[in-house]
Amino acid sequence: MQSPPVGWSPTASILGAAETEIALEDPRSIPEMVLAAVEGALDDATLGWDDIDAVVTASIDLFDGLTASSIAVTEVVGAVMKPETRIAADGLAAVIHAVHQIVADAYRTVLVVAHGKASMAPLPDLTAWAMDPIYLQPLGVNFLTVAGLQAAILAGTDSGAVPRWAARVAERRSATDGVAGPISAAEVMASPVIASPLRAGMCAPLGDGAGAVVLGIPSEEAEGVVQITGTGHDLEPHRPGDRDLTEWAGLRRACRRAYAAAGIHDPTFSVVEPSCLFPHEEDLFVDASGIGVNATHSPGGGLFTGTAPVVAGLSRLIHAARAIDGHPGHRGLAHGTWGPAGQGHAVVVVEAR
Repeated sequence: MQSPPVGWSPTASILGAAETEIALEDPRSIPEMVLAAVEGALDDATLGWDDIDAVVTASIDLFDGLTASSIAVTEVVGAVMKPETRIAADGLAAVIHAVHQIVADAYRTVLVVAHGKASMAPLPDLTAWAMDPIYLQPLGVNFLTVAGLQAAILAGTDSGAVPRWAARVAERRSATDGVAGPISAAEVMASPVIASPLRAGMCAPLGDGAGAVVLGIPSEEAEGVVQITGTGHDLEPHRPGDRDLTEWAGLRRACRRAYAAAGIHDPTFSVVEPSCLFPHEEDLFVDASGIGVNATHSPGGGLFTGTAPVVAGLSRLIHAARAIDGHPGHRGLAHGTWGPAGQGHAVVVVEAR
């Protein structure tokens, strides 16, 4: 752990972070889960509620079954009589918003919180309501069927694609203990087809969880910091037929912006944490991010050990930051996505100083 170098121009840094353990069904309410994450992040930052200047939350009304779902957590994030922004996208997009608030000198310390509770309703059924109501909803299209279409296009005539994806999922789920436990490639291939060629065992387990990060400008005497050096985001057309599903062009553009901000010419990282719910998305991520097919990513299994909607990208940031904390000069990349077939993307570059 080292102090920031002399002459270092401060930007947003991660002062503290915490997340609840992903559970297939957490008995706690959304506010209870969020409060646990927030208190953990504040403790990690050794800060109190009064030290937070503003709050940015990430939630999606459709998933929570609420109108303005952020209202349900206003008190437990300490946003009463404080500036609060709500982002209806992945939690990493909320981080980017908070970073720019700090860089713009609007606030010095910002709390970012994301939550999701997949146990309340089947997510594929909910995402059907997020599709085009005229052309796609009558066909029963949802995020899962679009992911299956994307996987089918990528597999094409390659008969080995699906077995490779099954082996990849087995490898990810064996990396650590997750909510669904380890699985073999044979078991993945034997699981039911749910959106051809995707099988049930290929899907990242969805559960309940919350995450929180405190962003700010560290004091000059700080013994070590993980600084956010670059951010980028992009949003492609919502209708899957209006974009090329064989690539994540939005992620490519988001990475280009983040790398430019961080002064990166060769995208090599000590740790890379993508948000991939299906194994074919890892192929898309590797291609669009430019990290190369031999780069190591998702060392802890990524989302395939379990994740919560909306929290995924924020969780990836927490994992990347923890991996490089205490290793000055080491760099990490976190990724979040939302919408059908990777419509929206957010990326954040972190570096230990």
